[in-house]
Amino acid sequence: MRLKKTVSLALAALVASAGIAYDCGPGVMRVSASLDSQKNDLEDQREQIDKELEELDKQLEETQNNIEEQEAYQQTLSQQISLNLDKKNVLEQQLSDLNAQMEESQAQLTQIQEDITATEGEIQDTSDKYKERMRAMYMTSDMSTLELLFQADSFSDFLTNLEMMKAISQHDTALLETLRGQVDTLEAEQQEAEQVQEDISAKQSQISAQKQELDATNSQLQAAYAESETATQNLEKERENFEANKEQRLKEAEEIDSEINDLLAQIAEENRRREEELKKQQEQNGSSSSGGSSSSGGTGIVTEAGFLWPLPGFSNINSAYGWRFNNTDFHTGLDIGGSGVYGADIVAAKSGVVSSPMTHWSYGNNVVINHGDGYVTLYAHCSQLLVSPGETVSQGQVIAKVGATGNVTGPHLHFEVYYNGVRQNPANFIQY
Repeated sequence: MRLKKTVSLALAALVASAGIAYDCGPGVMRVSASLDSQKNDLEDQREQIDKELEELDKQLEETQNNIEEQEAYQQTLSQQISLNLDKKNVLEQQLSDLNAQMEESQAQLTQIQEDITATEGEIQDTSDKYKERMRAMYMTSDMSTLELLFQADSFSDFLTNLEMMKAISQHDTALLETLRGQVDTLEAEQQEAEQVQEDISAKQSQISAQKQELDATNSQLQAAYAESETATQNLEKERENFEANKEQRLKEAEEIDSEINDLLAQIAEENRRREEELKKQQEQNGSSSSGGSSSSGGTGIVTEAGFLWPLPGFSNINSAYGWRFNNTDFHTGLDIGGSGVYGADIVAAKSGVVSSPMTHWSYGNNVVINHGDGYVTLYAHCSQLLVSPGETVSQGQVIAKVGATGNVTGPHLHFEVYYNGVRQNPANFIQY
């Protein structure tokens, strides 16, 4: 929770009335300046906590943004890893199909090689038999045709023997040529099968390389994911530390509020005692609590509550008491101004004792008067202060000059009224 600046300012104004020494005559206690010191310390602490809380809110917002960025990054990494795994599954299926094709091709190649071996064996056997017959024919090559004729029982047998010898020779030759042709065909099929295996092997190598690349990429992605998870965990711890720190600062702010409330209770009690003391002093001096004539002849109407208009000659209300700017800012007093207001006289709305005049970053130069009857008034943004701490002032006495010090956009008087430490609407106490 961010502490509002207006709350801090209000507390500063309430406490201001208590931190000054009173000098109301013989026998009257002089209030220690420790309350003023306490007030200043509390204001400084509260302002420092406000700054720290604002910085913590920024750090928390930045940390949350970083966590969301890491989570989005992790989601992207997860999607990429999942996509790569899908691609790898497709490659593994393709590799499985290629392995099956390789096995089938290997079986075909083995069968072809077996057929070639068998055919070559058959060629060798036929060739051996052919060679034996040719050798036998060579051994009998000196036999004349006439001898074959005489050995034959008939001329028909003679012709039959000749044709037989030719047929045997032609058959062997044709058989060998056929077998050699089969071998040529089988060898061509073998080359084709070997080429198929080379193609399959090349595809297998390519797919295996793609798988390795995907594995390497996923390893990098998983490492990045783990690193991002670690970063997220660190950010979560950092956020927890910020939240714990913020909670501690809020607790300290509540403690300061409690101290301020205790201080305000002391102020209220002191006001009550001072009221009695001031009445006694006024009786001794022959003056009344409702005020007397102004040393500067201030003008205006004294209300039933006994208050006088604090800025004679100027009645323009620049900003009233209450919420403004679409209920985004609570205005704690009454702003009075007008043309030529700079340097105009500011008068005491009622008789009382001046608290420490001080300078505040927002109120600028300001005067606080304790009227001794539970009432306190504040006059802010002054260009010049004309009273001193502990000084007793009369109603209508000039106490300061209008200025534009502090947090303002132009010269005017910011006027506030408190009763027993509680801020009131000034319009209920003054009338021009």
